[in-house]
Amino acid sequence: MTYTDTKLLLRLGDDFRANNNSLKDVNEMKAHDVAIHLIREWAQDKDHQLSEKAIRELNQLILVKDYWAEATTRDGQATRRKIKVGTYKEQPNHVQLKSGEIFRYAEPNEVPAKMEELIKWYREQKNENVLETAAFFHYKFVIIHPFDDGNGRISRLLMNYHLLKNGYPPIIIKSQDKSNYLYALNQADAGNEGAFVTLLGDELKWSLELSIKAAKGQSIEEQDDIYKEVELWKKKAKGKIEERPAKSIELVTKLFNESIKPLAQSIEKAAEAFDDVYELSSFNISYKTKRQSPDIPIDLGEDFDENYSVERISAFVITKILHGPKIESNSIAGQDLTCEIEAIEYIITFRSGTKRIRKSYLEKVDVAELTAQFMKHLYNQVRDL
Repeated sequence: MTYTDTKLLLRLGDDFRANNNSLKDVNEMKAHDVAIHLIREWAQDKDHQLSEKAIRELNQLILVKDYWAEATTRDGQATRRKIKVGTYKEQPNHVQLKSGEIFRYAEPNEVPAKMEELIKWYREQKNENVLETAAFFHYKFVIIHPFDDGNGRISRLLMNYHLLKNGYPPIIIKSQDKSNYLYALNQADAGNEGAFVTLLGDELKWSLELSIKAAKGQSIEEQDDIYKEVELWKKKAKGKIEERPAKSIELVTKLFNESIKPLAQSIEKAAEAFDDVYELSSFNISYKTKRQSPDIPIDLGEDFDENYSVERISAFVITKILHGPKIESNSIAGQDLTCEIEAIEYIITFRSGTKRIRKSYLEKVDVAELTAQFMKHLYNQVRDL
């Protein structure tokens, strides 16, 4: 899932459907957000005692439910195996390194004893260096690799649980630092555990500096954030370019006949509701061009075609004006709806309102919705004494 997909998912919840993301990915991202909140609660509870049971429940929480995954037998044959969540592994999960060498984690029958030993070790780390304890907790958990899946995520959650518990911000392993993170883990495997502690120390320093900026009310946007946003926008926009055809005589004519004309007729009819409380009222629809002034009126009783110099139209304007109130109301009230004709889209705006509605030339307007908005803006003008 992209950064933008994730942000929208966490902000909008079930109202968001991420493009091209599997239901499993979406559910696990939501579950991981719950897990982050859970370890914060654990950290704030000074009486909380971390246990194997809690770690198994954390694994079940982030993976949501059992599923099937592709696997390889010992003799290299492709197969499938069931990933069971919240329980220790029943099959070895050793990995083959790029060098071809097999890196061996704890065997399934060793896991219960090693996890018991890990929890015992952690509970004894009362007055030790906070960063080192967090780093070693992470690393010791990883080399056990007790679950079929989710071990990396659990190791980072446990690391951050210890940091939060001791008043530090969490460590964030950023995407661009992933290779350095994995290299530092490999260094620890080779006996250089200090390299892993140093890398996490640098990441913790970044988190601390960010937290201090936030506490001071300063911007916490990183320098490369804008470049990430641009790239994400480009990726999302690529598939939509062909769906937004450029302005043409045919498309503008179709826009008027199928959207603007029905909308004008609907607004004209609806706005008659104010005619009996004003001495004078007027309604008109016109179009603007970049070469002519003033606006050129349109007769809704006629067909709209090339006689209206379609290729030069820059906007359609629907206007209702009221003068001379018969009851207590504003002496002059009026509202405009403007449809701006742009290169690859048209834009609907109201005189009273800042919202701009952008649409492709392949999209029709919602006549009922825009009529209701026009009436609301006009009503606000009428009663604005």
